[in-house]
Amino acid sequence: MWGGFRLFLIAPACTLLVLTGCVPIQPEAPASSAPSASLPASQPTATAIPEPPVAAAPVPSNPPVSSEWQTFVDETRGLSISYPSGWIFVDPTKKELAELFEELGERADSDEIRELLASSAQAIQQDDLFVGLGFQYDNGNSPDTRFVNNINVIYFHTEGLFLQLIAQMIAAQLDSMEGIEVDSSQVVAGLRPEGAEVASVRYRSEGALFDQPDMEIIGWQVGVLSPEAERIIVLTFSIRSEDFAELEPLLTEIVQRVQWLK
Repeated sequence: MWGGFRLFLIAPACTLLVLTGCVPIQPEAPASSAPSASLPASQPTATAIPEPPVAAAPVPSNPPVSSEWQTFVDETRGLSISYPSGWIFVDPTKKELAELFEELGERADSDEIRELLASSAQAIQQDDLFVGLGFQYDNGNSPDTRFVNNINVIYFHTEGLFLQLIAQMIAAQLDSMEGIEVDSSQVVAGLRPEGAEVASVRYRSEGALFDQPDMEIIGWQVGVLSPEAERIIVLTFSIRSEDFAELEPLLTEIVQRVQWLK
């Protein structure tokens, strides 16, 4: 009973980070008008999404190492998140924003990244669950700067609950939110080395909810269990619909490369 109650407390945290991922970036206002402000992160987003595959292709037990990938290590929780060139991944709750911007240097030398980092950091309310935020800061495919493709990650103990129930409870929480439509909630094999299963929840949301009616966002949440099945991280990808098909193999590799260190 406690496990179920605990996860119902976790679900709003997953929802919070879904909304954090949907923080809009407003176009620069003309000189004659006041700058437009982005709506609070507590307002969702949306999309048309292709039908998810029933099962992904088998993953080699040792994914190939690429010099273009970097690794974020969370020593406290004993895990690492790898991310490719053209992305950043940070935990903004651990640093002052000014310090974070200085550390990121030219990678955060855009109003879009700075605004999204600031808005996301302010939206995080449960630091004990929060691992980090990642942004595709170098995207030559889309000149549209109103939204930055991103990933966020949270961590919690499973309290003995199994993957299927975790996926169903997260999906139910998302489905209860106005403007978010869940397309699938399932346990999938093939996204992790040695055929380990993950919880996979796919959904769509619409930019009209933050005054961008022509924008669509695809969301994908993936729950990765620790080897002893007592801990889980949930990775939430929020991606422009026009970018999703091209980025899906890369997102899958991010899931593959998650490592539990202890």
